[in-house]
Amino acid sequence: MPDTPNYYSIKVIVRDETNMVYSMLAAVLDPVGIRTIKFEGVASGSPLILLPVKSTFQDFYNRTQRVIYKGDQLKNITKSIHEVLKSSFNSESFLEELFHYIDHNLVDRIEFIFTQIHNRTAGNSNPRVEIHYELIDPADIEKTTIDEEEIAKKEAPPVIVPTTSGFIIPPDKQLIQFRFQLSPVNGTPLSELKGGDNVFIRLLPGDPITNAIIESLELKEDSGNIKQVPAKIVNISNSKNISEVVIKINEQVYGKIVEEENSVKIKTFDSSAGAAPVLTSPASITAVRKAGQPQKQKDSEDSFQIMPFIVLLVLIAAGMIAMIVYL
Repeated sequence: MPDTPNYYSIKVIVRDETNMVYSMLAAVLDPVGIRTIKFEGVASGSPLILLPVKSTFQDFYNRTQRVIYKGDQLKNITKSIHEVLKSSFNSESFLEELFHYIDHNLVDRIEFIFTQIHNRTAGNSNPRVEIHYELIDPADIEKTTIDEEEIAKKEAPPVIVPTTSGFIIPPDKQLIQFRFQLSPVNGTPLSELKGGDNVFIRLLPGDPITNAIIESLELKEDSGNIKQVPAKIVNISNSKNISEVVIKINEQVYGKIVEEENSVKIKTFDSSAGAAPVLTSPASITAVRKAGQPQKQKDSEDSFQIMPFIVLLVLIAAGMIAMIVYL
């Protein structure tokens, strides 16, 4: 291995069309010290997250962080990827094997390694793997070549909102922001869902109403993640690859979303497990507080009205005791 102060930057794209899992992996490796400087990885149910494989490590890192921040990652698979990468990139024998393949340009062997990592984290399949590696100066680790906002605009397909729905959410209902909980392996394609089906969603914090409902339903975990909740599809309409879906999580809380890909697989409630759970908690913190105020006020008024009778009874009792003592 050449004695060089440079690092290897390796980027990997994995496209698993069978399971609808799309992954980005990247690492900066020190071939002299046989160590890992940095690594990152994320998996999603959408190919729109993927960057060109020749982007820089920092480009991959920035995109990964944005995907996680937006909640577009497949959480369990992403967690597994991090665990496997941590174990692998901290193994000297793994790094020596990888450096050997890189130095001898054995791309097929490198592809095999990352295919195995994918199969360990996302299930056995025959994914398409793209790899690019290069020597970089340590000072260039944080070099970027991509404007994330500009890339997001270019990758986003034009949104065609279906106009055939005609469904109107009642004006007295709370309207929340949400995303469907995806299940690439066992989920139901969005195009096959219908009104009355029970699905799982995750609320997206940001607006006052959604934030209040997340708090009132105690959906935020200590880690900061938002718990999934059951919801019922009220109405769904399709137009080409676009679907407009209206859901409700209880009688007061509704949501509406336009999905730009009908083939995504949604996590549904298994009817064999019994009746679908229904959230019956108050619609929002405001509702909880407003509901509690009249009762407290009523209790206070009742106490105030009863007090004179209590005083009168005490006086009568005192008088009777005085008469008995006198007699």
